[in-house]
Amino acid sequence: MTYRTTTEYGTWCNRVNAYSSSPDADVLDYINGGDSDWQTRLAESGALELIQDEYRQAINDALPNSVSLSGDLFIGPADRDEGEFADYPTDEYGSLDFKVIVEDIDLAPIVERNEPLTLEEIGRWEMKSTAKHPAKVASMAMSRAKLKPHVYLPHPDSKRPQAIYLKGAVLEALAKRPGKGARTDRETA
Repeated sequence: MTYRTTTEYGTWCNRVNAYSSSPDADVLDYINGGDSDWQTRLAESGALELIQDEYRQAINDALPNSVSLSGDLFIGPADRDEGEFADYPTDEYGSLDFKVIVEDIDLAPIVERNEPLTLEEIGRWEMKSTAKHPAKVASMAMSRAKLKPHVYLPHPDSKRPQAIYLKGAVLEALAKRPGKGARTDRETA
């Protein structure tokens, strides 16, 4: 096995965003425009951490294989192989241009996929139920789909445990319902 010496390529602050200390801070800045109850639910449900982790993973996926983001530091080989970064943008000094590399990563779908939803919200918004009690409709649909809640949080009014689901998992489960997706039992003409 060959080991390579690594070095720091710079921080998030000096290579990507001069006004931010880390990608985690960028996520917080992104969600800060949202309703305070929504922000609280993101934090309490663990969805905020999932968003931050997924954003970091997207950043690492965009980087060359030998480079990674660790905390707020970009780390990579001290002596790189010739052409190792040939397919990646560089700045005027020939160094990796981290800002350009990560600029196309869109936080919106990451946040949306990890948005915590109540059964009421699933019934009303995602299922577009006009039933008197859309939470019951959603509860039956989640049960049939065998989708377990991500977490239980106290209901803001009653303080009773309230099931919280992640939007991405809900949409996936709803798409798999019979009659809601593409038919797979017939051949196409």
